[in-house]
Amino acid sequence: MEGIDCSTRLTGNKASALQNSGISAVGRYLGYKKQKWSKTIAPEEAQAILNIGVGIFLIWESNPTYSGYFKYDKGVSDARSAIEEAQYLGVPQGIAIYFTVDYDAQTEDMPAIIDYFRGLADGMAGQYLIGAYGSYRVLSALKGSSYPPDKYYQTYAWSYGQKFPAHIYQYQNGITLKGIEIDRDTVQPDAGLWLKEDDIVEHAVIYFTDRDYSSARIVSRKLGNCAMYCRDGVNTNIHPDVKNGIVKHPVIIGGAEYHDNPNTTNCCGENAEDTAALAAKYANTL
Repeated sequence: MEGIDCSTRLTGNKASALQNSGISAVGRYLGYKKQKWSKTIAPEEAQAILNIGVGIFLIWESNPTYSGYFKYDKGVSDARSAIEEAQYLGVPQGIAIYFTVDYDAQTEDMPAIIDYFRGLADGMAGQYLIGAYGSYRVLSALKGSSYPPDKYYQTYAWSYGQKFPAHIYQYQNGITLKGIEIDRDTVQPDAGLWLKEDDIVEHAVIYFTDRDYSSARIVSRKLGNCAMYCRDGVNTNIHPDVKNGIVKHPVIIGGAEYHDNPNTTNCCGENAEDTAALAAKYANTL
């Protein structure tokens, strides 16, 4: 999905204008309660964004622009400050908070950065997922460390054309959209977004042809008559609700397997009979 990150506080009208331009996720900074940074997300802003169905990815950024910033103790204190700010906003546990390495970090800087993320892990104590923002070099070093982040947010800056398999990819900086200075991002459904609680569906069944309807209906009933979506067997794009991470546990009946959401159950046989058998087997487990 298309996303942006910005340091501008968004009114409901600004958020709606971004949404009308195709934006489904917005990156905003924590720190409103105590730090009072002008770039931080305010409580009323968060609700305005969530209320129109746009997801939020949260960022913690103090001054991580040089190697001396990164120490174990700083990681612990940043994690605890981020927790306090997230709780103040009412962010549910399990959402990701992205901590940034906002400069062209060199190989010799990596031990300190890794130690900082060790401090984040200890300070966070599992309350929120830990995300890392940085260059290809930074994310690669963190992934291979003993304290890898839960989520990855790569900037094209300082990456020299190398692409990391990140949950968020920042591919353009410093442009203006609807009068707001933004960076452009590609955001995956499993990026740890903060979504409006009412918009999150526990289960949904997606079936691809009329032949799969009966199997899909059986599974839907066993799941408590959950939502069902039909695809036409030609368009292989999954329903936007699933792509946007609004459905926690999609069940795919027939058609192409879909792996972007790690909670997906695939009942996808070689033919309609195989699919029916897989769907029946899954339904019997419910």
